[in-house]
Amino acid sequence: MIFNYIWQQEKAVNEIDVISHPFNREKLKQLEQTLQHSTTISVIDPKNNRTKLLAVPLIETITAMGHQSKICTTAGERFFLSKKLKELGDLEQQQLFRINNSTILNLTHAASFAAGQHARLEVQTKTGNTYIVSRHYAKQIKERFR
Repeated sequence: MIFNYIWQQEKAVNEIDVISHPFNREKLKQLEQTLQHSTTISVIDPKNNRTKLLAVPLIETITAMGHQSKICTTAGERFFLSKKLKELGDLEQQQLFRINNSTILNLTHAASFAAGQHARLEVQTKTGNTYIVSRHYAKQIKERFR
């Protein structure tokens, strides 16, 4: 099998075009499933400073902490990730969306939305936590649910 790569700056970071013969359909479906179901990330446990694989669906929020990020799970556990929020844009495929400049929220854990002050949006999670969505990101999140 021959692979030809064409790199285009205009493409979205989370978009890949594949052109193939129909005979390769099953192979490409398997490849797509493999790429989309890599649902673990490597995090640091602050209790013992060890690296651990964490399933992405367990994440409730990711909060910015300078050059690192703090991950809070639905079970209340805390972990650290050695990446900035900007570097985590590919997690949108896993329903983790930016809600303000310092927080990414897993929208699969959202229980309800309410209008807040100054055109902001308030998100109540299934664990009972409330998060404020900024005006800028509120537009994007509303569009995702239309």
